[in-house]
Amino acid sequence: MSSGSRRFPVDIDDLLESSGHGTASITAGLNKKKALSREAKITCDACGKESDEKKPLQACVRCRTVRYCNKACQVAHFNRTHKADCKSFAQPPLCRAFDTKTILPGCVYPETPIFARDHVDGMGCWVSIGGSIDCRLSPILGNPTHDGRRLTDNMSFEEMMGSLPGQSGNFLSIRVLVQNRISAKNAAPRIVVGKLILAVTSARGTPGILEGTLPGEGYLKLEDPNGDPIAALAPMYFALTHFNGKTVQCNDHPAVKDKLTCAVVLEMGDFAIFEVQYRCGGPRVKRDFEALELLQYINVPSTAYDPNFRGPFTEVIPQAAERDDVCEVHAMIDYAALAAWYGDFKTKGEQAYLRSHYGEARARMSQSGNRALEQHFGMLMNMMRSGEFGNPGDR
Repeated sequence: MSSGSRRFPVDIDDLLESSGHGTASITAGLNKKKALSREAKITCDACGKESDEKKPLQACVRCRTVRYCNKACQVAHFNRTHKADCKSFAQPPLCRAFDTKTILPGCVYPETPIFARDHVDGMGCWVSIGGSIDCRLSPILGNPTHDGRRLTDNMSFEEMMGSLPGQSGNFLSIRVLVQNRISAKNAAPRIVVGKLILAVTSARGTPGILEGTLPGEGYLKLEDPNGDPIAALAPMYFALTHFNGKTVQCNDHPAVKDKLTCAVVLEMGDFAIFEVQYRCGGPRVKRDFEALELLQYINVPSTAYDPNFRGPFTEVIPQAAERDDVCEVHAMIDYAALAAWYGDFKTKGEQAYLRSHYGEARARMSQSGNRALEQHFGMLMNMMRSGEFGNPGDR
């Protein structure tokens, strides 16, 4: 046995066993999601019959939340309930990547919680969390899965150490689903710019959020209706991860008119899922829910798309505002939903939260993996202090 393993013994059998159970649980969950998604797409929302054909039923072209087996069912359901539901954005579009209904085996809560939502003049959005399952703020910017890079690309040694599980970060990650349901005749498509999706603080939360900002990082100073100071945070990172339910990498999609600002055009019925990160971490803010509780709303502006506009796309909304042609959706934070979702964490701790939200197997997997990585992290730090090897950044 090496000196390192004597100082930091790792139970490999426990790690492998918990990882195996966790992987099996994740696979089972994905299979169930696929099955439920397929069932929803082949089951008529009006009559409940399943399609005899292998291809999905036809969806409502405006909202994509319901499916019908024929025109008669569509008309009957529309007149009975769907007309009001569609117009009021009662549900987000049916999408496996933003599944707000499925509760996996052994869990109590659905996989995608909704913490903010709103709609204005045919444009609507839903906001969910996008961080790690242990609720810690992210220590690094970006999402390697959608950025087309490895996790360690262009990372310093300190960033790599900070990215290990259990390390506190500074970045709140959220997912924002935006949909265009404007059905007016000859209505122009709408353009949404990821870089301009702002997180607006509450008066109470402004001091705590701003403790995390660094010198030189700007934010927009505002006042609430009572005259109290609040702040609008610009995202530090933004990306289109899905368009109409399909995965997008590196902002590479025909609907993206400018990759640098993530400017996305939405025709009627189209929806886009953005991953957005804000610097919110500070001395008093270490967890997702601690940051979310200090925010007031997520602001998602859009305007009519002009194919002749040549940029810069950061100016498309300000220029439209001068023409009074901006639709701003203020998705107010639902503090009751936050309290319900994170209640287990606050009252019973992290492991209880993981079990109720992600299942026993994933909770054990997370616990064993974190324990092993923390032990190796401690070993590396001790070896560095003793001079057994230097900081790679010093070489």
